[in-house]
Amino acid sequence: MGVDSETERTVIFSHGVPWQATQTPSPISEPRSAAAEWVARLAIMLLACAMAWHTWGHWGSFQIDNGRELYVPAEILKGKLLFRDLWYMYGPLAPYVKALLFWIFGVHLTVLYVFGLTLTFGTALVTFEIARRFHLGPVGSAVPSLFFLAEAFYPSIFNFVFPYSYAASLGAFLGWACLYFVMRHASSARALHLGIAAVLACLVILTKQEFGVACLALLGLEAAAGYLMERSTPQLVRNIAVCLAGLLPSLAVYGWFVWKLSAKLLFIENWISTPGTYFMRTFSRITMPQQGFRFVPSELLETAEFTALALALWALLASLAFSVIKEFRLRSRASIAIASFACLSPVWMAALVIVFVIPNGVIVDHHWASNLLLVPLNQAIFPAGIFFLVVFFSIHALWKLASGERTALAVQEAALGIYALLIGVRQMMELRPVIISICSVFFNVPAFLIFVILIYRIIRWRCRSLDGHRGAMVAATMMAVEAALLFLLFFPKPEMLPARLTTPYGSFYTSSDVTVLFPQIISFMKTHTRNGKDILMLPEPPSLYVFAGIEAPSKWYSLLPGMVAPEQEQEFINELVANQVRYVLISNRICVEYGVLGFMNGGYNPRIHQWIMANYIKVGQFGPLQDAPYPPYIVWVFEKKNPLPTN
Repeated sequence: MGVDSETERTVIFSHGVPWQATQTPSPISEPRSAAAEWVARLAIMLLACAMAWHTWGHWGSFQIDNGRELYVPAEILKGKLLFRDLWYMYGPLAPYVKALLFWIFGVHLTVLYVFGLTLTFGTALVTFEIARRFHLGPVGSAVPSLFFLAEAFYPSIFNFVFPYSYAASLGAFLGWACLYFVMRHASSARALHLGIAAVLACLVILTKQEFGVACLALLGLEAAAGYLMERSTPQLVRNIAVCLAGLLPSLAVYGWFVWKLSAKLLFIENWISTPGTYFMRTFSRITMPQQGFRFVPSELLETAEFTALALALWALLASLAFSVIKEFRLRSRASIAIASFACLSPVWMAALVIVFVIPNGVIVDHHWASNLLLVPLNQAIFPAGIFFLVVFFSIHALWKLASGERTALAVQEAALGIYALLIGVRQMMELRPVIISICSVFFNVPAFLIFVILIYRIIRWRCRSLDGHRGAMVAATMMAVEAALLFLLFFPKPEMLPARLTTPYGSFYTSSDVTVLFPQIISFMKTHTRNGKDILMLPEPPSLYVFAGIEAPSKWYSLLPGMVAPEQEQEFINELVANQVRYVLISNRICVEYGVLGFMNGGYNPRIHQWIMANYIKVGQFGPLQDAPYPPYIVWVFEKKNPLPTN
């Protein structure tokens, strides 16, 4: 994918009659270079490979959500039906894709790792292809991809390679690809591009809900924009028909599940984030504000101020670089790059102090010196109020379309703005990098691309009196510094998961006490099961069932707040009775993110907790180990008071 061969559409109104012409480049456009763009792509891929090697296995946490990503597809291979036999809160595509991969290559962690790496590499490249459509030059176009890679490999459950949910990684990749082909259609008007976008939207709808809504909005925008630009009713009908044809398979899949099961079972009992469910009525008031969907006036004002200051800072630095170049009449690329780099010294020197001078770098975020430098630096490279920029960018792009500037670039801007707005709204105040926020890696790359576009245009506008090559060099140098700062501050630290644990299904890194206790727990489950489904692990992780070669005794393989509604608690208990559960293993998993105590403390599902306490007795525990990291891993073992006799 080198320089676009498409003829971009521009509608020019003459006496009320639109006509098409080849779009002239923007005054602040970078000169295109296919060779430079291929170098940028190669650099992105090499960096992704290096980071995969550097962080291999240091992803996710088998103590919590990630265990589901192994358990569910493994159980599908045994003939279980998603949503009926296996509780699942997202679309069906991701687990069935993983089940297919397991069927081909075997149930192994490496299969998931390679799947995640494929999505990571693909997302990084698609990010570059989308960014270069906004004339940012090879360096500026690569910055969002580099930012994504800095987040994607972070050793937490919110990474892209082995995430808390592959539905999030797959949905983010497919949705991003859908946006790319919508942009291609905005430039070329080729039905093929719109058809590919519709098929991708279909797959996204089968993957994760909020990405599906965003993709539907993209298709609607492109159909409407195409009509406004061409004023052709036959073309509008054709575009709508192409979109509907691409979306039909998703309707068929969900229709089959509804026919096979029921709409209530699918959309209410499984999809607990559907408005009106028990989870949304009870726990969303805690989880949604934590994830960023909140409207606190003081916070809104503060983040808006930080965002304005961030843009002002970049404008000031660009002005400084411009003044130095004009004063000393610099013309060579090297001299302009050195001058621009020197003008950014307050920013990169602050980063160096944080990383190399202050103990433990940015991890010590309560250190006064770290905060003094870190807060303004973070705002400069990724402002906390970046969602406000998304809103502004979207409104401005739509205003341009409505006011008559109906160019391919205007449509692409509107598409990017709407997509970033719809997937980012649920985390609007927490779209910051993953080491600061939660889940952000799946939602903040479009918002960050908008931020890069804005600061790039600010730099080029401030250097507008320079000739094109000198202005481009200033912008490229500043973009390179932005990318370097991102990596310097947000580079993944695999040492956060220091200990390696090897299982028959592959190796992963975790905390030191888990590497000791997991094998003991797995051995216990293997030696104490009678029917392969008579040991219950609460509240999670379901990965222990896979490692022990047994099954969960209930379709609810995990029991977190809101998963099982009060009216479903008896059904859960009945499944335990039917499978003659002899042992219940309860970990010290805390649930502060839900605003309740852990299950062991009776913080939620009280009927299930009371039934277990009445019918089981504590007979032992695993952990805590001496010198275990905080919080230590502990699992309590409960045995049935009156176990059924063996035959």
